[in-house]
Amino acid sequence: MRRYRTYIGILLLVLAAASCKSEKRLSYYNDLYREQPATIYIAPLADMSMRRVVRTTEDSLFNQSLNTAAQQLYLTAADPLVYRGYYVPGPLASAQIAATEHRSGKQLRNEDISDYHSLLGIDAVLFITLKEWRQTANSWSVEVEYALRSTETGHEMLHVDAHATKTLPFDFKASPLPLPEDRAFSDRYGCDLETAQRCRLVEILNRYVLKDLPSGRRARATATEQYEPAHPEYFTLKINADGTVQISKTDQ
Repeated sequence: MRRYRTYIGILLLVLAAASCKSEKRLSYYNDLYREQPATIYIAPLADMSMRRVVRTTEDSLFNQSLNTAAQQLYLTAADPLVYRGYYVPGPLASAQIAATEHRSGKQLRNEDISDYHSLLGIDAVLFITLKEWRQTANSWSVEVEYALRSTETGHEMLHVDAHATKTLPFDFKASPLPLPEDRAFSDRYGCDLETAQRCRLVEILNRYVLKDLPSGRRARATATEQYEPAHPEYFTLKINADGTVQISKTDQ
């Protein structure tokens, strides 16, 4: 009986390890390696999350917190791309491009965008969709979709659907206890605890998703980079109460 239990335990560990295996970067980012884009334009954020009907000051503050976090999600997406060696038009240039665009976000995602390549020298467009916010007494969750589309071929070179959660411990009064990093963020930007949690959550999620891209032309790739595991297309990211991060693959 003991041998049987040991065998079952080993089998479960093997199956768990097998399920955690991810595609290698060379395979997962096949189109991106082939096209080697240099310039990535970040399209205006598609914020689909629900706002409250404003009846009280609390409703207004809640909506403002979501607005600030959405802006943080958009503005902090460029840094990981630049870190990986891509050129990203700055906020002013991006705003000018968006102001002259007559197509909807849905059209940009699905129709011909070769004019971005021929007229503006943009090789790929990153689309970020903020789908939903949820929260409990001490946790904040967000669902975000990322898609990177080639302007030359129209191919989708990246697609990620992520559910991310940030959890805080409770203090002796059963109130959420922010981490030192949360307090520092709140002090720096003059925002409340809830807004700080949302902003830090989306900033960390951006880093995790976009720093997984292969190195661009302006960065030096390692010899083993192409053969390292890529992040899964669908995953859950959890920022624990102690600040550590856990990643787990999820089904579509």
